[in-house]
Amino acid sequence: MVPQDIQELLLSGVSVLVGTRDAALMPECTRAWGIRLEDDRATATVYLTEATSGRTIANLQDNGLIAVTCCRPTDHVTCQLKGQVRRIRPADERDRDRRLRWHRLFLDELMAVGVPAPEAEALITDPVVAVEMIVMDVFAQTPGPGAGEKV
Repeated sequence: MVPQDIQELLLSGVSVLVGTRDAALMPECTRAWGIRLEDDRATATVYLTEATSGRTIANLQDNGLIAVTCCRPTDHVTCQLKGQVRRIRPADERDRDRRLRWHRLFLDELMAVGVPAPEAEALITDPVVAVEMIVMDVFAQTPGPGAGEKV
């Protein structure tokens, strides 16, 4: 179960990166466009742009292993969720509403660190697929003491 403080971090407009690996252990990383922790606090959903996430999606379909790193730009508070993919599916209207909420918060974070609004808003995010994962491990990754420790 994801601790309350990590849940609050995930709701704050964090930058989201998804890491995977292929059968030859070659790493792959892509940006996700939102994260949602489900009510059970053991399942999370991330949103990947189909056009730029082909290798990541193929890796997830092959082995189901996923690492999601979330960092809040204004203070660099960071965590990593590791787990197993439960399902990859087309995003639906409910996902769209969730992503739009995250997107507004993420834009606020970007603008707070000096990214001009037009550039922040020009980020391409559609169409997306929803990747549902079962969270198996949570790590603190904020730079400084305790970075890398399991939460």
